[in-house]
Amino acid sequence: MQAQVLELLDDVKQRFDLAVLFITHDLRVAAQICDRIIVMEKGIVFEAGATHRVYTAPQHPYTRALLDAAPGRNFAFGKVP
Repeated sequence: MQAQVLELLDDVKQRFDLAVLFITHDLRVAAQICDRIIVMEKGIVFEAGATHRVYTAPQHPYTRALLDAAPGRNFAFGKVP
């Protein structure tokens, strides 16, 4: 079901050339649907940038800790499960 919703969001985003604000605690999902990521905790931005860069070369220890804790973090980047 999650994969279907992500595919629908991506389709709508592409078809209508829309920007989408997607808020999640699951960085694996964010990496699949977002062009850019902002990592926050308690309203403080710790890291922001292109999804691929943040996901593959995180600069902040908090971002690295979140990615290390994410289940399925070794997926093929950019593919919907």
